Amino acid sequence: SLGAGIGILKLSNLKTVGMGLETVYHDRVKPLEQLKMLSDIYAITIVDTANKVLNDIMPWQEGRKRLDQTTKKVKGLWSEYLTTYLTDEEKQAAKELELLFDIADRALKELETIFLNEDRRALSEFIKRDLYRTIEPVTARLDALFQLQIRVVKDINDTEKARYKIGLSVGMVSIALSIVLFFLA
Repeated sequence: SLGAGIGILKLSNLKTVGMGLETVYHDRVKPLEQLKMLSDIYAITIVDTANKVLNDIMPWQEGRKRLDQTTKKVKGLWSEYLTTYLTDEEKQAAKELELLFDIADRALKELETIFLNEDRRALSEFIKRDLYRTIEPVTARLDALFQLQIRVVKDINDTEKARYKIGLSVGMVSIALSIVLFFLA
């Protein structure tokens, strides 16, 4: 009976570990990837596109197309991120980030208009005056959310290590008790 009990306990622990790994992947690893992609879109793709168009490295039409694609991608990635499990701290950070997204979206609409008008002077002024000022707070908040994700994963890891140690201790005691009872019987 004791051996069966130990077996059931170990199977239960394995199920918990398996579910924990699945949760870590879906609610922590995938969101890290989404946050990284969002940060890259703002910090690299949008800034790079504006500067390439300004410096005649990219045609205006290609700039418009790239800006349109990236803004659509942002919405999709952010929606996916919000469907994962969020701690209260993550929910608060996400709300703050959404306010920054709104500010950045208004700036990107202005950039879109500049691209449509193919106005080099307005683009130069926009880059100097607005682009970095609106993008940097978004990327900084995304980085903070990224670091929060890492901290949550570490906490989960620490909890699972403690759970493993307790399970191991209970298993070892149960095995020792089984052996003692076997010899006594």
